[in-house]
Amino acid sequence: MAINLRLTVEEQELLDALAADSGLSKNDVLRRALVEKAAREGHRAKVDASFEWTVTRYGDLLRRLGEA
Repeated sequence: MAINLRLTVEEQELLDALAADSGLSKNDVLRRALVEKAAREGHRAKVDASFEWTVTRYGDLLRRLGEA
């Protein structure tokens, strides 16, 4: 699927530099950035869910340990 992407001059220069430094096309740089962002967000959601489970399950214990 083709898309149009409007970038500022500074963003375009950054994309140009990233592509040149990595030896990739601008399209490949943007695709990799998208995949990496999705992976980070997915990881963040898992960490948040794990934290919520831990607080729910062990919140009282954690509070008591913090007071000791």
